Amino acid sequence: MITLTDLRKVYPSPDGDVVALDGIDLTVDRGEIHGIVGPSGAGKSTLMRCLTALERPTSGTVAIDGVELTGLAQRELRRQRRRIGMVFQHVNLLDARTALDNVAYPLRIAGTPKAQARARALELLDLVGLADRGGSHPAYLSGGQQQRVGIARALAADPAVLLCDEPSSALDWTTTRQVLELIKQVRDRLGLTVLIITHEMSVVRQVCDSVTLLSRGRVAQHGSLRDVVTDYGTTLARDLIPLAATPVGDKRAQLEVSFSSADFAVADVLALLVELNALAGVESGTIESLAGERVGRFQLDLKAGDATQVIDRLRGFGLHVEVTR
Repeated sequence: MITLTDLRKVYPSPDGDVVALDGIDLTVDRGEIHGIVGPSGAGKSTLMRCLTALERPTSGTVAIDGVELTGLAQRELRRQRRRIGMVFQHVNLLDARTALDNVAYPLRIAGTPKAQARARALELLDLVGLADRGGSHPAYLSGGQQQRVGIARALAADPAVLLCDEPSSALDWTTTRQVLELIKQVRDRLGLTVLIITHEMSVVRQVCDSVTLLSRGRVAQHGSLRDVVTDYGTTLARDLIPLAATPVGDKRAQLEVSFSSADFAVADVLALLVELNALAGVESGTIESLAGERVGRFQLDLKAGDATQVIDRLRGFGLHVEVTR
């Protein structure tokens, strides 16, 4: 559905060219919810602008549902853009218009008759759970309600792809969960392909099927959620299964143990950790449910004896073990 091939974007500068995207290859399958994560300056925003053809890439191609956007003339590009819905971090609703009019606005701009646009807007407000707030102006809506109106507006032209740029960063956690659940419900009901730009791993954990980590304009890691969380020791695996911070303590060896319920019964792993407690105690740990599996990560502090004895026992059981100190 979304295919990026050797995508490069270079910005000329008096101090030398700035390479924002450096050979991005990426495919997002139809019906997937895909997360794009990475630190500031990784290229996330540039990637979003290239996906919507607001920026022309220096080289490479962007294709949506088999249509290459990078080579289209302006008129055809405008037509293809209507197949892409956009949800923004700051919703950017028109303050002087009601929720109903905000949703209908893009349809009116596209020449849809007023009655038809209104009927479509009412249908979409009902879809996002705001059927009774069509007459409200944005100032009288909560942040979560405004974002729901933004989602309805993005769906007005019946897009095939929904691009969400930090859709929850301005919301509290409870509202974030509700908005993300709505995005998932919309995907399931309408069969959309969804791409979410975010810096919050909690968003990826809750709603994404797959994820890409960008670093300095390149793909550092990519895959289904199940694959990346079981690629133990990698950046995404660690960030998606975070451990609580623990005191540095003394110079004793510290071990990190990771596992997936696809390979081990959680109860068996916990029993092993209890068995080894006299030698290596659990300092912190977490078990998350991701992609239909339970994935665990524990930090152990060596108490006594030889670290090799503990490591051999853990690895002999089949667990992934790293020495972190």
